[in-house]
Amino acid sequence: MDFESFLDFVLALENKDTPEGLTYLFRCLDLEGRGYLTTAVIHTLFRNVHQKWIEGGNYELCIEDVRDEIWDMVKPADPLRITLSDLLACKQGGTVASMLIDVRGFWAHDNRENLLQEEEEPEEE
Repeated sequence: MDFESFLDFVLALENKDTPEGLTYLFRCLDLEGRGYLTTAVIHTLFRNVHQKWIEGGNYELCIEDVRDEIWDMVKPADPLRITLSDLLACKQGGTVASMLIDVRGFWAHDNRENLLQEEEEPEEE
């Protein structure tokens, strides 16, 4: 990877909630180059995140449950595959990408309710 490609990658990660960033990341996630993600691809991608999750001392989780949660979040037009259009339309594509490529992204999703609650608590004087 040359420096320009590295910068493109970093910019896509930092802007994963934009159509441009998500488009770049989708091309990286589309391991088979078919223009869509299957359950097998999701499993393959999440397997490494799952391993880091367990190594970090977190609770055991079922990869199939995470896969099903991703499908519920995206609600793809075709129930057997997720396309870039599906990710863009669901407005959660950046979250899905984070869950699949980074254990911290998955942790943030898994703890989203606690994080929101902490943000809403008023500061004590």
